[in-house]
Amino acid sequence: MRKINTIKFLLLVIVSILSCKTSDKISQVEQKKEEGISIEYPEVYELANIALALTEYGITDKWQVRKDFAYYVEIQENFKEFQNHPLIDSINFSRERWQEYLSYRTDSYAFIFDENDKLKRRNGFQSFEIKTFDKYLSLTEDFAIKSNFRKFFSEHKTYYSTIVDTYKKEYLLPEMKSFLSQEFENYFGNKKYSVVISPFVYAQNLHRDIDSTWTADFPAIAKTIIEGQPFENKEDKSTEIHTLFTEMNHGYINPTTDKFDVENKFNEKLWDDESGYAGGGNAVFNEYMTWAVFDIFNSIHFPEFDNKVNLNWHFQNDTRGFIYSNFLASKLKELYYKYEGKKKVKDLYPEILDWTQKIQSTLSKPLLLNDSDTLQVQAQNNLIKLEFSEPMKKVKKFDIVLQFSQWETKVVKIGYTNKLDWDAEGKLLSFEIKLPQKDEYYLLLNWWGVESPLISKKGIMLKATSGLIVKGNSAQNKG
Repeated sequence: MRKINTIKFLLLVIVSILSCKTSDKISQVEQKKEEGISIEYPEVYELANIALALTEYGITDKWQVRKDFAYYVEIQENFKEFQNHPLIDSINFSRERWQEYLSYRTDSYAFIFDENDKLKRRNGFQSFEIKTFDKYLSLTEDFAIKSNFRKFFSEHKTYYSTIVDTYKKEYLLPEMKSFLSQEFENYFGNKKYSVVISPFVYAQNLHRDIDSTWTADFPAIAKTIIEGQPFENKEDKSTEIHTLFTEMNHGYINPTTDKFDVENKFNEKLWDDESGYAGGGNAVFNEYMTWAVFDIFNSIHFPEFDNKVNLNWHFQNDTRGFIYSNFLASKLKELYYKYEGKKKVKDLYPEILDWTQKIQSTLSKPLLLNDSDTLQVQAQNNLIKLEFSEPMKKVKKFDIVLQFSQWETKVVKIGYTNKLDWDAEGKLLSFEIKLPQKDEYYLLLNWWGVESPLISKKGIMLKATSGLIVKGNSAQNKG
């Protein structure tokens, strides 16, 4: 089956402003110490993100640099005459060079400006084995001087502070930290914990130890926060806090995982589908656990939305290569509530690992077998026939998503009125639907917005974003 190249909803969440001493006073804005969390908007980190946003890759890639806000437009206008600076060409990375991109972006956090406007290291932190920021240090410094970056940064202090203040009001950092400390051990009890942000960060969040006493997360920020506004509703908040939570809890989950015999009970090869995490010790299992523990946290704080929101994120995790994300998370949540608070998450490790060992030899991911040849829209109802790789639960209702563009979608509920029909085995499904006569778009199964997914008889979700390409009459006429 030819894989549909569809939209991937790549999250956002969180906030900013520097708590480390530098020669520039505006680089230091600190979160309340009693919360144990320092929310930072570092000057050099912003410099790195602005430089990356000016590259051809940063401009053309849909997901690496966030663009849909006024500050991005201002950056492009203010620095456009410096796009020919040799730094911009030198750091014009690509998806294939993702590690260099992240190394340049994240390692900038280890640098400050001295009293002579020269960049210098303040510690030995590096996010990967390579040192991309160090490699382009002289060019970065020259770019900052010639573009008058430091003056620009100083003039935007109010904007940065507004982001931080809004974030403090909207996000649940103290609640996250309290929950994780209760369910695991207080790994951050004697550690400094920093949340480091820039509004340009969109894809690829990171969790890193700066040193043995200092941990930091480098997440994205929700557009609402970038614009200095509170979330419109609780469902949005329930959705957006996911990015930070699933970074923060690595600081608790990873050391807990290391105490157990994961390798012999969790075969990463059976659970991983080219995520890029395989071969990294317990990395695959830890990714499954970080998203599964979020489900529990979300069910406590947002019980009216948690099933819908958690499902959306498991669709996302499926596309990352963690193809049984919802399956494992459902089991962990079941175990957690089974003990009615008598067992913490850390106490559930033996049971969840015994379960993975028991069932993993029978794991299989249901797939849509239809090729993705174009489905032509008919004037009346269209008969859709789908074939699956294995028997599915013969549900009487489910949702589909019509994806018209990057941000324009429509969720349609399929049920009795659609003449839904399964074969006896559960491998063939047909239904009728009147499709919009628009230009080329996608008909997707199991994607963002679906509340009733298609699941195999084993309880495993159909691969996310499975579906068909649809062509309306206008697109046909053009051909």
